[in-house]
Amino acid sequence: MTPSVRQALIFAVCGLVAVILGWQLADGKVFSFDFTGIVAAGAVAISAGAVLVRVFRLPADVALLGAVVFGYILGNRGFAQLMLAPSLPILPAEAALGLAGGWWIVASAFERRLPWDRDWLNRLILLWLIVGGTRLFFDVRSHGFLAIRDFAMVYYATFFFIAQRMARLPAAARYLGGCFLVATVLLPIGVELYGLFPRFFVIDLTVQDSPLIYYKGDLAYTFVAIGSFLVFFVARDRHRFWAWPLAALLFLFVAAGDNRASLCGAILVLVGLLVAWRWQYAAVHVFAGAVALAVMIVLSVGFQNAWASNRLHGIVDRARSVADVRGLASYSTEESSSKGDNNRFRLVWWHTVVLDTWNGNPWFGLGFGADLAKSFVQEYSPDLDEEFTTRSPHNIFLSVFGRMGLAGVLVWTALLGTAAIETWRTWRRQDSGWIVAFWCGVWVILVSACFGVVLEGPMGAVPFWTLLGLAHGLGRKPSEAETIPT
Repeated sequence: MTPSVRQALIFAVCGLVAVILGWQLADGKVFSFDFTGIVAAGAVAISAGAVLVRVFRLPADVALLGAVVFGYILGNRGFAQLMLAPSLPILPAEAALGLAGGWWIVASAFERRLPWDRDWLNRLILLWLIVGGTRLFFDVRSHGFLAIRDFAMVYYATFFFIAQRMARLPAAARYLGGCFLVATVLLPIGVELYGLFPRFFVIDLTVQDSPLIYYKGDLAYTFVAIGSFLVFFVARDRHRFWAWPLAALLFLFVAAGDNRASLCGAILVLVGLLVAWRWQYAAVHVFAGAVALAVMIVLSVGFQNAWASNRLHGIVDRARSVADVRGLASYSTEESSSKGDNNRFRLVWWHTVVLDTWNGNPWFGLGFGADLAKSFVQEYSPDLDEEFTTRSPHNIFLSVFGRMGLAGVLVWTALLGTAAIETWRTWRRQDSGWIVAFWCGVWVILVSACFGVVLEGPMGAVPFWTLLGLAHGLGRKPSEAETIPT
């Protein structure tokens, strides 16, 4: 874009905003919102954006996406509830999608190119949006806002195209990767502090009476697992002496945690790397895990240390609970006592979603806005009827089947199959650096999404689609990928 065109565009937008605000001020209101709060919040947002653009010397849309990703990882559910003003219900993901997505369309027009690439992954994601949008067209009349809310699991895929375009600029790819890296490394500190001082985070550290940081356990540990892969594969030469032990510590943090889905995701990716003959990550982490396990055994057996004994029992219980599908086993620790019930919770819900959808509309699903939990609550625990608010059955494939039927499942499976082929080719080429770590992160999130509410909300969906866009974008431009410094 030439400087004259850019300046004309800026003047046009500012002039339009000035006219609208002037008209509303003359009328004594601004869309019936709290004008003072909106102006203050807008000024803070603009100032923060200006600082990011100035410091990193990047376009505003790149700086915004990186800030939103950083916020979702480190702030989690708390950051997801932030709004410019209480009366202006625009959440971070939607704000980033509107601004960065709008510029993605405009910039593509100025560059005289399509907003997407001509390959199978791009085509399948476009088809995903089309199938979901067609289903929404019929559902929004019946369910209104609830349909749009459930449709988020589809429209967040737009972040793939935005990130893919940004991956063509080495500085942008480095900045976005850095946002993921720094946030995931800092996250364990945040999780530990949150556990030690919950009152401070929930009551004191608030914005508009909502916590700024509020962790959802499965997502927090999933992102820490991604941090382990990022630190390991991005490090080069002498930096590996401190980076690889740090990556091992992050992996052990996940293994010692209470979340099974994130650990399953990390282990499956580790196995995938081994099959692709990338053995360094597995060797370092198996060695670190063996050392940690030996230390706990010595402390537990030799010194009768209560902490080590509880940790060992917890590891055994979590391993047993993975195979305890019906939730009938008994567990030795209080922390693991709910694992079996959680398994039964998921099994019953998955069963009812499959039956309801198959009997209702197997080809195109029950639709966005439909209550996928109604039959489950009646079968699992009727007493929860008025308290149960979760809308997704803790499995992305069953969410897709319940909302979009077999048509959605076929597109979703083809999309992931194409991504799996590209991942395998990337790993087998022995590529290094950001691109390998991005693909690892994609699959850690996806595995976690098979056991929790992850891709149905912005906390998991925005990082997932951004990672997928970056990984694919860098893979399409190998020469640019090599120029990204570590």
